Amino acid sequence: MNRKKIIGIPIKNLEEPMSRLASTINLNQRIALQLGLIKNLATCFKEKDTDIFFISNDLKIKDLANQLGLNFFSTKLFDLNKEVIEFSKKFKNYQFWMICHSDLPYITKYFAKTISQEIEGSEILIAKSKDSGTPFIAGSVDFDGFRFGIKSFDKHTKYLRENKYEYKQIYSAEFTFEIDDESDYQKFLLNQPRWFKKLKI
Repeated sequence: MNRKKIIGIPIKNLEEPMSRLASTINLNQRIALQLGLIKNLATCFKEKDTDIFFISNDLKIKDLANQLGLNFFSTKLFDLNKEVIEFSKKFKNYQFWMICHSDLPYITKYFAKTISQEIEGSEILIAKSKDSGTPFIAGSVDFDGFRFGIKSFDKHTKYLRENKYEYKQIYSAEFTFEIDDESDYQKFLLNQPRWFKKLKI
């Protein structure tokens, strides 16, 4: 094994991305925003000891992974939770793993490195979004008990407690703030990261 960490970034598709922003920005702008988010995540987490996979069934996402020099993982399952569980079979080949949503706008190289170091001293790290979703979960132990979907954070933490996992909740905005709806986008516009300013949306 040459790499220590494996990162999975689930991405549905680029046909109709970020649909909850449809009344705020047009389709081409949403595609540009989604691509910007994905590329920033990939840039921040890319390290010599890390394998990054886009988890998707969209061939355009496969092309993007190839363009960025990253890996692509697809299944015949069209269900995020089942796809991630299938992907988790790869964890046994690595010391540390991470599942990270693709709509986290404030990730920087500094925070990516910091969280990578923190994973090494924890069983499970987990973050909670405003709607009790799970934008980020990572660990150093075998795990396939993913519960993505409605109120997934509550389901994840319940599973972790019931199965005696030690976990730590991450509260920083870098791993909890997602561009999920119009109000998120308006807040985001008030504090724009450098990568977004280059997009000229």
